[in-house]
Amino acid sequence: MLKRIYFSFIIICLLSASVNSQVGTTLSEDREIKTIKIDNTRGDDRLKAGLSLGYPFGITAGYSFSNFFELNGLVGSNYKDFTFGASGLFTVANIDISGEKFPLSIGPAFYNHFGKKYKFEALASVRFEYSFEEIPINLFAEAGGGIRLVEFAGPAGSFALGVRYIF
Repeated sequence: MLKRIYFSFIIICLLSASVNSQVGTTLSEDREIKTIKIDNTRGDDRLKAGLSLGYPFGITAGYSFSNFFELNGLVGSNYKDFTFGASGLFTVANIDISGEKFPLSIGPAFYNHFGKKYKFEALASVRFEYSFEEIPINLFAEAGGGIRLVEFAGPAGSFALGVRYIF
């Protein structure tokens, strides 16, 4: 009950502040709107960090050692356990679609799942990605298949869509 009263008080204060700042102007008048400038100059495009959504999901980062090898890490969850993973991806082709490059990479991936029971998985991963030229954003789709080695031997898999900022 106290939380509702507190929340209502904050909403009323915000609304009254908004109305007070609008006194003397109409909705048909133009006003000065602040511009927020974001510097999109990039470094050497070697470091990328962002979010990976899928199985597992979490925060991901990658570092390109060369134009054909990238080491990636993930800290997140597989919806039940805490997950820590790493993959080494080798670029096997740059697919050119209308002048835009889409690197296709393959390599091993390893996932550790810490929960009620420890699980370790080894997978073969495939990643298809795109880096925008004008803005420092990288998009990727990644899938992997392999085997669970600890807890019990059996199939393992992963799939994720992600977005990363390029530093």
